[in-house]
Amino acid sequence: MRDVQQLSGGIDLVEEDGVTVLRLCGEVDSLVVEAWDAGGPRTPGAGAVDLSGATFLDGRALRLLVRETEHARRAGGLPELRRPSPMVRRMLEMTGAAVLFTAVC
Repeated sequence: MRDVQQLSGGIDLVEEDGVTVLRLCGEVDSLVVEAWDAGGPRTPGAGAVDLSGATFLDGRALRLLVRETEHARRAGGLPELRRPSPMVRRMLEMTGAAVLFTAVC
């Protein structure tokens, strides 16, 4: 598990009920994503994204969601988007990325 929460936001990867979950919290901007990427290789892809603690995502954070869940789509599934805020839902809809996830409230 990697954690970059010393910044304005944080990203970590956890296992929940046999599913790898990418968990975002706080303000996830390009600096937070850069720190996450600098952490090196990790398990191949998340099957779910927990956004319950995220207060802000920029465009680079949105690309991270798509990139880190690509493995699940290639395996034939749609990754879960857990507890996204209305702002995050709107961002996904506006960019066309909403179809890449199954929303779970």
